[in-house]
Amino acid sequence: MKTLRAWIFPLAVWALIPLFLAADDLRAWSYIPPVLIALVLAIWVAWHRQQSQSFSAWFRNPDTQLPPLAGGLWEETFADGYHWRRDQEARQRQLSAQILQLRDALQAMPDVVVLMDERGQLVWVNPSGIRLLQLQWPDDVGKPLTFWLRTPDLRAFLMGDGPSSMQLPAPADAQMLLEGVRYPLADAGALVIFRDVTRIRQLEQVRQDFVANVSHELRSPLTVVRGFLENLLDGPLAEDEEVGSQLYLMEQQTLRMQSLVEDLLSLARMEAAEAEPERCDTVLISALVLSLLDTLKPGITEKRLLIHTDLDESLGIFAEQVDLTSILRNLLENAIKYTPMGRSITVRWGQGPDGLRLMVEDTGDGIAAEHLQRITERFYRVDKGRSRRMGGTGLGLAIVRHAVERYHGHLDVRSKIGEGTTFTAQFPLSLARKVSGSADIVIKRS
Repeated sequence: MKTLRAWIFPLAVWALIPLFLAADDLRAWSYIPPVLIALVLAIWVAWHRQQSQSFSAWFRNPDTQLPPLAGGLWEETFADGYHWRRDQEARQRQLSAQILQLRDALQAMPDVVVLMDERGQLVWVNPSGIRLLQLQWPDDVGKPLTFWLRTPDLRAFLMGDGPSSMQLPAPADAQMLLEGVRYPLADAGALVIFRDVTRIRQLEQVRQDFVANVSHELRSPLTVVRGFLENLLDGPLAEDEEVGSQLYLMEQQTLRMQSLVEDLLSLARMEAAEAEPERCDTVLISALVLSLLDTLKPGITEKRLLIHTDLDESLGIFAEQVDLTSILRNLLENAIKYTPMGRSITVRWGQGPDGLRLMVEDTGDGIAAEHLQRITERFYRVDKGRSRRMGGTGLGLAIVRHAVERYHGHLDVRSKIGEGTTFTAQFPLSLARKVSGSADIVIKRS
């Protein structure tokens, strides 16, 4: 109110000055009504300005609780502002409590949780990360993780340019294996979580060793059984209709078991380790495709399939021939098996902007979307009854995926119901080898 009273006197003086200057003129008294109106409006504006300044001063001061007294419409404004501030303070307290709970939960996690900024520098890490990564907190804030973890490809992984996950030994314990996953944040930076997968990898190794050992031990007995069955089928017992049919069925099941054992051994070999450069050769894919198509010609002829090829004859790949043979054979056999009679299969091989591409496209019935994520799992069958009638071990596509991943590639599967399925094996460009035209499948190392 002091501000309002300070404004009234100057306004009244300025309003009466024209009257005194024109006092000798009777018409000057006609200005009194508009001057009074202007004076009232000025007082009204000054009062609202004073209320506005009072509201702003109270609202901006967090230490004040109850609003000052006000009248008219400003009383409701002050009340609304008071309730709004109360709601905001309650929400802020709730948010602060949730942040504290989240921080306590992250600090209690056994996994390593690291928060980085957009430059890959350390912003925050939980106690497990300090212990397993051997960090000094808070002295190491602002330093990049690559300062302590000198692992190949780590920088690309942390910046989001490399693989989506990677494994590395824990600095605090070389026997502990950590698997890191990077989650980019919406605003900037990323959240990286390292999980101890030592026990999981040990169990996986036990499973791989068990499968490999059992498969290896089964190979010799099955070979003996098959040899005796072949002798029996060549002898007089096979002439008996009933006995001969039973012996033939036994031989077919023995062949199926041998195929399963061979596939298990191939899968165990591919899972064991990455390809070794000293075991690799420059393989000419175009010649390998033509050779396998010639081997599979009886099945192609029986179903009257059309085979289209688009092969770069000058492009080879540095890999083990046995792996590429497994990839191509399984993809081609799968395409022949599931392509209806009279339709076509297309095989493509070439170099694209993102790597080497080997594509096998059929025109079969296609695969439903819910099966695509699991189609390369061991023994997974889309239609169990149909797959068993057509034969096969259920390991073909699993072998293909592991063989491709052995060379840091990946297998992509796309399908449309009623149109067919396309399998694309993509390899890094670093494996590309340009060769002169040659009919040889393998060009030996020089």
